[in-house]
Amino acid sequence: MNLSNPLPRAAIVAVALLGLSACNKDSGHAQKTAGKIESGVGSITGDKKLKREGQKDEVMGGVKSAASDLKGAVKDAKN
Repeated sequence: MNLSNPLPRAAIVAVALLGLSACNKDSGHAQKTAGKIESGVGSITGDKKLKREGQKDEVMGGVKSAASDLKGAVKDAKN
């Protein structure tokens, strides 16, 4: 398999993301995990753009998760 060809890279990422969306309902954790996969695929294939996009998704997923946790904590504190 030639990983320098864009089609196999896209296929790997698509399969990984589809699997994650089916297994994980929490969008923050799913986005963070998808970002890790994208970043890893970008590192392996030498695709700097894909690696940066993955790193961005990791950060955004972490922010979403933290916001969700904070929202839950505030809701619990009210009760």
